[in-house]
Amino acid sequence: MSKSPIEMVENMIGGLMRQLKIPGLSIGIVINGKPTYAQGFGARNLENNLPMTHDTLFGIASMSKSFCALAILQLQEQGKIELDAPVSNYIDFKLGNKDNPIKVHHLLCHSSGLPELDATHAANDKNSFIPMSSNKDFLLFINRATSEQYDAPGNVFMYNNDMYTCLGLIVEKVSNMKYEDYIRENILKPFEMKRSTYLKENFMNNDNVISGYFLSKDGKSMDKHELKTDPLDYACGGLYSSVRELQNYMIGLMNEGTFNNNQIIQKSSLNKMWTSYITPPERYGKGYGYGFSVNNDFFGYTLVGHGGSIATSGGYFAMIPEKKMGVVIGQIPIPSVAPKAIVNGILATLLGKDENEAIPILNAHKKLQLILGKYKTYGSAQMEISLQEGGFLQSTIVFSDQYPPMIFPLVVEDLENLKFSIPFSLPGMKMTAQGTIDEKTGKIHFQADRYFFHKIS
Repeated sequence: MSKSPIEMVENMIGGLMRQLKIPGLSIGIVINGKPTYAQGFGARNLENNLPMTHDTLFGIASMSKSFCALAILQLQEQGKIELDAPVSNYIDFKLGNKDNPIKVHHLLCHSSGLPELDATHAANDKNSFIPMSSNKDFLLFINRATSEQYDAPGNVFMYNNDMYTCLGLIVEKVSNMKYEDYIRENILKPFEMKRSTYLKENFMNNDNVISGYFLSKDGKSMDKHELKTDPLDYACGGLYSSVRELQNYMIGLMNEGTFNNNQIIQKSSLNKMWTSYITPPERYGKGYGYGFSVNNDFFGYTLVGHGGSIATSGGYFAMIPEKKMGVVIGQIPIPSVAPKAIVNGILATLLGKDENEAIPILNAHKKLQLILGKYKTYGSAQMEISLQEGGFLQSTIVFSDQYPPMIFPLVVEDLENLKFSIPFSLPGMKMTAQGTIDEKTGKIHFQADRYFFHKIS
């Protein structure tokens, strides 16, 4: 008897959690505009082994950006914001060229031409000694970055949390409300997202929430980590929510801005949000609109969504508005590839497609897991291949106690055939590294230059 799509999804989740070292995950599925499935897997708190559920609140990180973009479009419908107006029309924003100003539109689609200035990170890092305790501090800090303009607005995609904080300040300015109050009254309440919040005290006073963890440096354990939040993070990544309430969010958007007869946005505004205005680097998707990545050819459909990571938690949500189908994942902690890959794989399964075609990166991850570990030559040289934060492969070789370790990146040339290269500082120079798997024993070996390493653990 063939399995149902939901059974296939559940079978897939367990294996992926173990493979990608995800201790807790929750998932919500919407089919035909209805909440069809919501379930938690694993633990939200490892010390007490408390279960992750579909109601567990987690930090949704940059998924929060779509809420900010939605607020801007609401205020644009009311005539309070013009998308093509300079940002300086609304807040004390001094960056850019007056003859070719940075506009609200540019902030929404990350095309301001400005790099990340790390102001929002400074707000959460009290050891940075950068004054960052108010909106005025924030604007003073970024306005000094007059030499940081990388390109003219509209020319290049540069993902920028600070510019979304600026959008949040615009919401506050034109609505005359605190950002969190505006979102609560105009988005969360109409979409019946009653437990979702930006306020840490609300989160901490709730019984069903995640605990924060980092994957340890050796990749073998979870380290407890304090959850941090700051009002300057709210617009770019500060919302706490659950997959159950994010299902409501997706349903409302796919139903042309209406949830249980409460309409909060016009269809024309949603079309603006889901239009691709600029092509980002591949890791951000095929295209980018307003607070949404846009893929116009996901098995013949338009796929819109967004991911987010604050290291201790995050996730991904994606929708096919034409099919009124969507999937949202929340998890702890946040591996670099997992949420988007899982969501796309589930959507492919629900469409009756091969999930491996939608998420080839998972097959690549399996291959990488084979080579991670410690190696030794016939003599005394030792090597360790590790996967660093952000997905970078690193090799560390120790020849003897008389010499310092050699640490260098491994660049994938042909993963299927385990072919890698080691770059040098001089142009055109590199060394190859070839991995092999013994067909009889399954043991893995690595040849690099004149050395032959054998995997020992």
